[in-house]
Amino acid sequence: MNDFYKQPDVLQWIEAVLFLLFGFFPALAIIENGYSNPIYYLLFIIYVPIGQFAFTPIFKLLGVYKYYSPMLLGYMANNHQIDLHSGGSFDYLFVMRKYRAGIEIRTNLLIYHLEGLIKIIQLIEKKSIPETVNIVGTSYFFNDRTLRKMGFEIVNPSLFYKLDLFINFIDLIWMYSLSKGKLSIPKLWNAKKASISGAKLVESKKVIEDLYDKMKRRTTTL
Repeated sequence: MNDFYKQPDVLQWIEAVLFLLFGFFPALAIIENGYSNPIYYLLFIIYVPIGQFAFTPIFKLLGVYKYYSPMLLGYMANNHQIDLHSGGSFDYLFVMRKYRAGIEIRTNLLIYHLEGLIKIIQLIEKKSIPETVNIVGTSYFFNDRTLRKMGFEIVNPSLFYKLDLFINFIDLIWMYSLSKGKLSIPKLWNAKKASISGAKLVESKKVIEDLYDKMKRRTTTL
């Protein structure tokens, strides 16, 4: 788990509120200046990664983000749908900083994603999540071949889904570059949406666990 959430609950809430204020005031300044000079609204391009970082703790504590592993979360997850996202900049700071850029980050990020899927499977098996739940996420978690092997269906995302990726392009570029070990631009324009039902995910348990074990063994050689 992210070291931040290992702190006492009271301390987490105090720090989360401070982060919230840190993220709120720049947005307020942009809006106020934008009334008289709309060009200030362009600063929201730079503000988005600041806001994402600052709001993560409060979103987690309020249940907007539900973590299934330190680097895999569900946004507004419920019994009908789990919208999976890789951990953001806040999670990179507290979780991924111990790994070297390149293959070490990439391998451990994949392990955390698989760990999250296994956690969801366990919750379904315990009846904490219904088998009918729809699980969706972006296909750059894994390559398309691996996703299909795990039972996921690959579909084209909606325009809103693609816009959300482009809005977050600054964060996506630097995080993707860290995983590659060099400056790299993710092919956001080719992004696809992967989906699977809870029942089918449970059926793929062995495939996912085998891949998880394989990736864990690989870390011993890094």
